[in-house]
Amino acid sequence: MLSRISAISGVIFGAAFLAACTTAEPAPASVPTAAGLPSGVHQYDATELRPGDCIDPLPDGALVTVVPCDRPHMAEFSTTYVLPDGPYPGMDDMQRLAELGCTPRMRLVEARKDEVIVSGLVPSEEDWPRYRTVYCLAIASDQGPSLVGRVIM
Repeated sequence: MLSRISAISGVIFGAAFLAACTTAEPAPASVPTAAGLPSGVHQYDATELRPGDCIDPLPDGALVTVVPCDRPHMAEFSTTYVLPDGPYPGMDDMQRLAELGCTPRMRLVEARKDEVIVSGLVPSEEDWPRYRTVYCLAIASDQGPSLVGRVIM
C-alpha cells in the first residue's frame, strides 16, 4: 500500500531547484562532479532525469546522483506533471497534491508496490505560481537505500 508523502520532507525543493528546472536553455548532458564517483554513478541536473532513473541519496538541491538500478538506492524517478494555476496551496496541501497527482501517473511494478511510497519534488512558496512542476518519485518506504532493481515499469 502506498503511504502519504508528508513523512518525506527531504524531497521538497526550494527556489534553486525550481529555477534550474525552468531555464530557457537546455542544460548540459551532465554536471561536472568531484572525482572518485563509483563506476556507473553520475550527477545530473534534476531537469535531466529520465523515467526509470534510480537516485541515491535523495537530492536536497538541483544536483541529483543517478546510480545503476541494480545497486541499492533510495528512489526511482517516474514522471512530471504541472499543478493547476491558483494561489499557493501551502506545504501540507502541496504534499497531498503531489501524492494525488503522482500516484495515478506512476506505473509501479505490481509485486514491489509495498516497498515504496509515492512522493514528489514540489515547488516552494517563493517560486509559486511561476514554477508548478512536480517531479514524481517512488521512494524506499523504510527510509534506507533498500531498493534494488526497478520499481517503475
